[in-house]
Amino acid sequence: MLAFGTPEKQILIEPIFAQWIQSAHGKTSYGFDVLLSSTSGPAFNAGRNIWLPGWLNAVNENRNSLFLTIGPGDFLVHHAIALGLHTTTLILVKGALDARGSKLMPDKKDFGYSFPCDGPGRGGYL
Repeated sequence: MLAFGTPEKQILIEPIFAQWIQSAHGKTSYGFDVLLSSTSGPAFNAGRNIWLPGWLNAVNENRNSLFLTIGPGDFLVHHAIALGLHTTTLILVKGALDARGSKLMPDKKDFGYSFPCDGPGRGGYL
């Protein structure tokens, strides 16, 4: 994030958890020593004959886009998309629960969803 328009004041947040996940699947450029990125670990040794041929080579090559190196920009973009999806879901669910009735749930008042302004015929009390 850029603070006050000066790049030297920006705060860069590294996506440590996502980098750890990529390391667990064999990406060695982050320096984590877990699962498939650890050449002395049991997962690496047990998987030599199981994994697809050349998996670790394909993951760690810079020529392909199998596992791109991720950084602070990816962290911000992923969180922005997640915020948008969660907000949209919240609005849709709240709208579905607060609506008086629809073709999907025409007998909504029978399930305890009603409003005082609906009147006595629709489950309200006015």
